[in-house]
Amino acid sequence: MTSSLPRPVQRLLSVVQVLAAVCLLLLIVALLAGTVPSLFGAESFVVLSGSMEPTISVGDLTVVVPVKPQDFQVGDIITYRTTQAPDVLVTHRLIATGTDEQGRLTFETKGDANEVSDQVAVAPGAVLGRVVYSIPKVGYLVDFARRPEGKILLIGIPGLLLVADYLLGTRRRRVGQIQPAQNGAGELVARGRVAMNNGGTNAAIELFDRAIAADPHLDDAWLLKASCLPNGPERLACLRAALTVNPDSTKLKKALEIAVAAAAG
Repeated sequence: MTSSLPRPVQRLLSVVQVLAAVCLLLLIVALLAGTVPSLFGAESFVVLSGSMEPTISVGDLTVVVPVKPQDFQVGDIITYRTTQAPDVLVTHRLIATGTDEQGRLTFETKGDANEVSDQVAVAPGAVLGRVVYSIPKVGYLVDFARRPEGKILLIGIPGLLLVADYLLGTRRRRVGQIQPAQNGAGELVARGRVAMNNGGTNAAIELFDRAIAADPHLDDAWLLKASCLPNGPERLACLRAALTVNPDSTKLKKALEIAVAAAAG
């Protein structure tokens, strides 16, 4: 005879497993998208404006490779730092090249979604590289994963879910191991009861002993065995042994009181 966890617990376990898998998958995607390009000398950046739509949208992740200034071509999408705010990165399309008053190379850029080109020429030294590809909307995940709260959630939540999965799995295994023994003991008690009712006292006692061996905490097995024994030392010894295993059993305490009174009378 087999047993399983209640259906709500089974559903909860399935949900926990799915959530853990999803969180781990998101974490892997974020880590790979953000770090793999660096292994090949590239950099990844999160797009925060819609100036390059529809080619590149807000939340996309762009991968930029360094290129020599003379190798840039008109039509390339480049990422550069602005003179006014060096911490701000801009990703626009290169629409023309030229030279400044000192004869130095300059780039003219424009966002695909903008009506006019950028008003300030870009110096080659400010350019980080050429955009080789972009991944739609992954930038949101990468940006979140880089933040402290993102690391806590993307790493901590899967960890907690895996712990919960482990605990529920342990409970399921424990139930699977214990419950069959309990059911087996119950079946032995039922067979012993039939034997006792049919006058087979010795057979009944043997079945009750087997039930007690399978599950010593089964009160009915002790009580029925005691009822098969004659009033006196044997019955008292049986009930006292039962209370040693189950000291909080009200039924066994009551049976022992009755047996003690019967033996005294």
